[in-house]
Amino acid sequence: MHHSCSIWTTRQTPTKLDEVVHALQNMEADIEFVSPCQREINAYAQNGVPVYVYSFDYVPESPIYEEEMKTFHLFGKDPIKVERRDGGEKRLDAFHGLDHAYIFSRGYSSNFEIKPFTKKDETLSTMLTNMLTNFVKTGDPSTKRFAFPPFTNESSQYVSINVPPKIENGDLHWPSPKFWNVEAELISKYVPRDGDTVADPDADLTNEERVQLGAYRRAWWALWVLVIILAVVIWGIVAYCILRKQCSVRSKPYDNIVVPR
Repeated sequence: MHHSCSIWTTRQTPTKLDEVVHALQNMEADIEFVSPCQREINAYAQNGVPVYVYSFDYVPESPIYEEEMKTFHLFGKDPIKVERRDGGEKRLDAFHGLDHAYIFSRGYSSNFEIKPFTKKDETLSTMLTNMLTNFVKTGDPSTKRFAFPPFTNESSQYVSINVPPKIENGDLHWPSPKFWNVEAELISKYVPRDGDTVADPDADLTNEERVQLGAYRRAWWALWVLVIILAVVIWGIVAYCILRKQCSVRSKPYDNIVVPR
């Protein structure tokens, strides 16, 4: 059973600092968690290994308290407990490790705690632990009330762990895995490095991949043309201003000044 979670994501166009940070965290999650997880899932499915995929998307209604021990030399060598509280209008999305609080304990993990632990949290915890227990016993995480579909080449499905759970179609958190596992690798394959030989872009490509590669190339050249045009315009404006300044009457030397001797 594979598990992936999103880290403090935002899908809006970032305009503020916190939105930029959230967008970077989302990209880091796609690179380090989601895309490698989907690649491993595909490998299992292609080799006929039964695989069940879920994404932990449940966010508790209660505040999440994070504890951390820090040492401040101003107060001596004894560590001081620093507590942070997540709550209010801007809540975190489901983050890495949040499911541990519903598997091993009642809302407590190594460095954070959910309190109070509500009846909805209890329901989620019971459901998730039953799924994991059934998977260990029988190899199938389905419960009496929920049929957990396997991820196969013919049927790409995963379960969004929430109350209630929901079956999602397609790859895990699509389209992020496709970009990093397919398109990004396709682009890097034809980017020359020091001492490397550029591969033939027409070799071993499908028609769809050739169309995508052609679109990326056209966009790349269009960007460079735009940069060159802007540079020419800016330098033209600068040259015009300098020439106009030189032709100005005020910039010419005075020839009517008499210096008495």
